[in-house]
Amino acid sequence: MVKSRATMEKPGGMRGGVLGSLTCTMLLVAAPLHAQTAPPLPADAVPEVPAATETLPPLDPVIPDTPPLLQPLTPLGSFDATPAATSALTGETAEATARYGVTIEGLDPLRLTGTLKAVSELWKGRNRPATAGQLASRIKLDTVTMRTLLESEGHYGAVIDSSITPRAARGGTSPDNAGGADVLLRAEPGKPYVWSSITLDAIPPGRGDLALIFGLKVGQTIRAAEVEKAEADYRLRLANIGFPFADLGPRDVEIDDATQTGSYLLTGTSGPIGRIGRIRMEGYAPFGVDHAQVIARFRPGDRYSAVLTEDFRRALVQTQLFAGVTIKPVDTGERTPEGDAITDIVVNGNQGPLRALAGQAGYSTSEGVRVEAQWRHRNLVKPEGQSTARIVAGTIEQALGAEIRLGNFRQRDRTVVGLAEFANITRPAFQAKTLTVAARISRDSTPIWQKRWTWSAGFELVGSDERDRSAGRDALGRRQYLVAALPLQLGFDTSDDLLDPTSGYRLTARVSPEAALQGGRFRSYARLQGDVSGYQRAGPIVIAGRIRLGSITGIDRAEVAPTRRLYAGGGGSVRGYDFQGVGPRSASNTPLGGLSLVEGSVEARYRFGDFGAVAFVDAGQAYESSTPSFSGIQYGAGVGGRYYTPFGPLRFDIARAINRRPFDPKFAIYISIGQSF
Repeated sequence: MVKSRATMEKPGGMRGGVLGSLTCTMLLVAAPLHAQTAPPLPADAVPEVPAATETLPPLDPVIPDTPPLLQPLTPLGSFDATPAATSALTGETAEATARYGVTIEGLDPLRLTGTLKAVSELWKGRNRPATAGQLASRIKLDTVTMRTLLESEGHYGAVIDSSITPRAARGGTSPDNAGGADVLLRAEPGKPYVWSSITLDAIPPGRGDLALIFGLKVGQTIRAAEVEKAEADYRLRLANIGFPFADLGPRDVEIDDATQTGSYLLTGTSGPIGRIGRIRMEGYAPFGVDHAQVIARFRPGDRYSAVLTEDFRRALVQTQLFAGVTIKPVDTGERTPEGDAITDIVVNGNQGPLRALAGQAGYSTSEGVRVEAQWRHRNLVKPEGQSTARIVAGTIEQALGAEIRLGNFRQRDRTVVGLAEFANITRPAFQAKTLTVAARISRDSTPIWQKRWTWSAGFELVGSDERDRSAGRDALGRRQYLVAALPLQLGFDTSDDLLDPTSGYRLTARVSPEAALQGGRFRSYARLQGDVSGYQRAGPIVIAGRIRLGSITGIDRAEVAPTRRLYAGGGGSVRGYDFQGVGPRSASNTPLGGLSLVEGSVEARYRFGDFGAVAFVDAGQAYESSTPSFSGIQYGAGVGGRYYTPFGPLRFDIARAINRRPFDPKFAIYISIGQSF
């Protein structure tokens, strides 16, 4: 039985960055040498040796040969000017150049043809002039590359050959057949080798189960990529269960050509268990260790986990204060009484841009244009005190405001927000100038940790000068309000994605007790709203549905400020209708708003690459009473397109009212960022 030992080479060891492969070096056993006795020479074959006393003959004068480099050059006239023999490949001298084509056979079943072409010297130089020497060199290199690729997929017994066919030999008078050559690289992969045994040395005490979930199995085809993935996963798995200092030695792979199998041995040790010590901030530090500990989900003394340290790294990046962050466990050399290693978490970050300009824009035929610009300082008030100044210019809204947001306020993902804003709003139902001062504390979902439960609690103080547009220009239609509110919100989310969900559901409940001062009288009431949305994949299509119910209780509609009433219709409500175009109307056909609301939507979303298509049906109505009657529902339907970006889908929808009234638009267009719900 002939055996060979193989080593797994990592990617990048070959020209062109070929994938890591298994290469074999045969260990040949030399045959032993046997001693033999030489036969005696015949007597006449033995030369006579002169006696030591005899006189040697005189030496002739010796003239040494002149070294070639010192010999005189051959006269130019003696050179033979007859051209050298022609090359069978090119019809020119061996140093002449000719174009060639390349054909590769035998790799398609393994899907390796494209990989070979990406690094092939022959393929790179095809249809370009090359000398016969260059062609031979490229064939040799590509043959080695082809064998490496085949061995990386377990085909150690592959047979590879190459051939060169002069194009003139194909016959014909076409210019394409004149000169040059066609190169054929052909492989017969043969049967792939499989693993006969898998052995791990680096197994922690009492964790024999790790060998059972190692990525390589007996009987599995020997593939280099799977070997490297299995080892990387195993190292990560060790780190996840508390072994940050595992030392995996070199792998030992032995190939048996007779049985077409291979045995695998991973050497090394798991190292000691790691126990979290201190967090150490090195490099750029926008805040202290105390705030970093608030962000981390681990505490001193906890068992080390690579999952938690990676979560910590991503949360640091999420603060937007770092351009990049690396985290490294460091053995302090200290040990617990149980022998565990005290492990410091070293954070090394680069400073990100502290100031930023941002903007967003939207358009709909019923709401017009809305453009918002923001200037932001991400750490004006430490730690994580992001300050924002914003301005809004639009058809129905103009605003100027400032906000300060304290991220991770004494607890991971807890946010405190304070804001002040002046706005001038002109909408179909009212025109208002408002000054708002508000504060909120909340527990929020983030892209790196989408939470099941979220909540917020806040305070709002709003002073407004409002005109109910149903009163026309009558001065009695203008009123001043001072409203104090305590908005509360609770959410439950099982969806699979924060920005573009494809499964699960979301529940949100909002309660806002409010007191309004108008005309010297206080009036108290409560605003209630509930939202339910669900998402279900059906093959390549995602079905999304939404229901919203709203109510204002404890007050008559005429006593509620127009800006605080409930309205339906528009891009985030019932598409196909004007903004605030669904609900009670005055004699002059002006929206009045209501004390209750019901809405529903169903969408079919289909995504292909970075693009998507949507078909939808919306329904809704607002009512004068605080309890919806579910009568007079208005329906809209339409289609839309999506372009998916890293920060969410760009949405374009066109819709039309189904039970359209004379004053409803013929169609409505909506352009914004994010799914409709």
